Amino acid sequence: MQQYHLDISMPVALEQSFTYLAAEKIPSGCRVTVPFGERNRQTVGVVLGISQKAPDPAYKLKAILARLDEIPIYSSILLDLARWMSSYYMHPLGEVLRTMLPASRVKTKTSKVVLTESGKLLWKDQEDPRGALFRLIWKKASGSCSLKIFKTRMEEGLAAGLPKVTLARLQKDGLVLKEDKNETRARGGASSKTSRPDAAEDDVPTVSPVIVPQVLTAEQRAVYQKLVDDGITQAQSKPFLLHGVTGAGKTEVYLHLIAKVLEQNPQNQVLVMVPEIALTPQMTRIFKARFPDQVSVVHSAMADTERWAQMEAIRNGERQILIGPRSSVFAAFVQLKLLIVDEEHDSSYKQTTGLTYNGRDVAVMRGYLEKAVVVLGSATPSLESYANAQQGKYNLLELPNRVHGRGLPDVQLIQASIEQAFARRLSPRGQVPRLLELPIDPRIVEALRANHARGMQAMVIVNRRGFAYFLFSLRERKAVSCPHCSISMTVHKNSSILRCHYCDFSQRVDDLVAPEERDAFVMVGYGSEQMELYLREALPGARIQRVDSDTVGNREALPTMLNDFREGRIDVLVGTQMLAKGHDFARVTLICILEVDQVLNLPDFRAGERAFQLMVQASGRAGRGEHSGCVMIQTQKPDHPILQAGIQHDFQAFWQDQEPFRRQHGYPPFGRMILFEYSGTRKDQLDELMRSIDRWISESLKRSASTLQALQVLGPAVPPIEMIRGRLRRTLLLVSADRKILAWFAQQLRSAFAELKGDLRLRIDVDPQSLM
Repeated sequence: MQQYHLDISMPVALEQSFTYLAAEKIPSGCRVTVPFGERNRQTVGVVLGISQKAPDPAYKLKAILARLDEIPIYSSILLDLARWMSSYYMHPLGEVLRTMLPASRVKTKTSKVVLTESGKLLWKDQEDPRGALFRLIWKKASGSCSLKIFKTRMEEGLAAGLPKVTLARLQKDGLVLKEDKNETRARGGASSKTSRPDAAEDDVPTVSPVIVPQVLTAEQRAVYQKLVDDGITQAQSKPFLLHGVTGAGKTEVYLHLIAKVLEQNPQNQVLVMVPEIALTPQMTRIFKARFPDQVSVVHSAMADTERWAQMEAIRNGERQILIGPRSSVFAAFVQLKLLIVDEEHDSSYKQTTGLTYNGRDVAVMRGYLEKAVVVLGSATPSLESYANAQQGKYNLLELPNRVHGRGLPDVQLIQASIEQAFARRLSPRGQVPRLLELPIDPRIVEALRANHARGMQAMVIVNRRGFAYFLFSLRERKAVSCPHCSISMTVHKNSSILRCHYCDFSQRVDDLVAPEERDAFVMVGYGSEQMELYLREALPGARIQRVDSDTVGNREALPTMLNDFREGRIDVLVGTQMLAKGHDFARVTLICILEVDQVLNLPDFRAGERAFQLMVQASGRAGRGEHSGCVMIQTQKPDHPILQAGIQHDFQAFWQDQEPFRRQHGYPPFGRMILFEYSGTRKDQLDELMRSIDRWISESLKRSASTLQALQVLGPAVPPIEMIRGRLRRTLLLVSADRKILAWFAQQLRSAFAELKGDLRLRIDVDPQSLM
């Protein structure tokens, strides 16, 4: 009888010992079912090892009920990685192990609404107003949509004046069918039978890819050789930071490097991380063309069963290359030899809820544990990574020029001659608001017209989605805010809907504003939705498509839009910052960035870094083909040093501007941060806790003054957004260049207030990317 040491995947990690009565041993990393609690409750645990200690005679050991994995689902390296993450990110080990799995083994009910044959005929009917509603809900007559999307689009149709119908009535009339499906997904229990990876629906529209590898330029060849000599041929090396301007051919270097790794041993495996789903179709197309039948792809829009099948192909050694977002760093590779983190600077690698890990940093640690090569690539490296390269912790490689002698795009700062914060009264109920001249410099509009006349393509990037920033009450002299969050609600759907972008609460404008009171409200600002409508009027004949989180809600939408743009079926993409990230379109010759000042003015020490990254990354989308590119950036601050560095693509100038400020205040990369966020629904309880914490900090700093002299404690304080989802928030920021002192003090603080009253909660964010 063996005594096993387990970690139970509960809200609080519990390490307990159990016995297993079967004859065979259970390897570490396997999941098992065990009894938990007093009511014969069962839960899933992960075997961490066989205990070397004799059982405590005061306690009766419980028996393991079942073994769920024949092959350990966590390798020894993944267990070591989980222990490191639990310690570094101050998070329960059980929750870390749960986060590492790609899906949840729970029974879920999914519903979709499909058109019957009668419904398809009505979809095509141009006379019946219900046909217009059907075409809004279903983009194709043969299509289907989830019940959630059905309800959302019904709401949009109602706001647009289309007929009000119910699902029950449509079913009774024989126009639609509601199909329910029960699914069991794969986390937390025995692995359900999954389909082959090829059975998953392909996310990438069919194209005719170029399979032949490109010949590397002299600069690319030098970088590639350095990666091979100092990385691939060694058992262990420092991570590489590949700093290359946009269009320098970093992806081609990746492809050659992967080919070299697979040439050494066909069983070797490679992880390619991308920050967002927006980049997945492009990378998938390129990598599948170069390495047929060797690539698995995962992303958040996939069904859990498909994602699990793709991951299983990696775990079984059937596939050699995995492309995915931050969570792909937890994949169970058999023989991982190379990790590539593309656009390593991107904030999307940071998980902001639950286990607040940074996928880039976890990839570096996993590379160390696997003795694999790690390559971080970016045209605008994070200051943390660049400082690591300056200090010799990373190997710095540079590609300072675009391939094939192409020049960087010409960048112009357009000083806006009018105020960007403008107001517009609500239109009469039932009418679409008439589009007035938006605060866009006429030179930008004229450039878009000229670019379209030449048959070229353009991107227009705005800072916000929606129709307008917010609805402002002239009587109360304040914006209409969300009842659950300390933030104004954004105007959507041609000024018919108000929506909170934090908790997704929505309210119809007509339910808020009586007909006789419409003159008492104005809409302030503009978002991607209004910009799309404006450009349709300003550029007659141009085919315009909006790309933001409102238009890419289903898994087919984004790949289709991007492919249509690539194939020339769209002339202008207008959307949010997701357009600035890593796309490569040969006929894009004009990029327009509006309201960069909003990013620059955020109350966050990283605001300048994000503004610089936005400018350079967005500018890099222009002139990547045979035609030269132009970038126009509208700003009220053309002389700002960050903007001046951005138009020159001058990372060194940007670094020299930021370095003194960051160093003086001990901010990253010259110091580390840990953010404590306390929240609750009762202000009195929360404030009482803050007073207790404040006293504890004062006493601790006095008692250990010499030890803690390198530590800054900022707060407790009210954050810029005080309430989110009905919970009031208070923050405490710990800053120090001494990582050990920082971690020690943070552990002491957490332990001192481990038991919180009522519904008070604590969220710890190590290396926070935002202080908002």
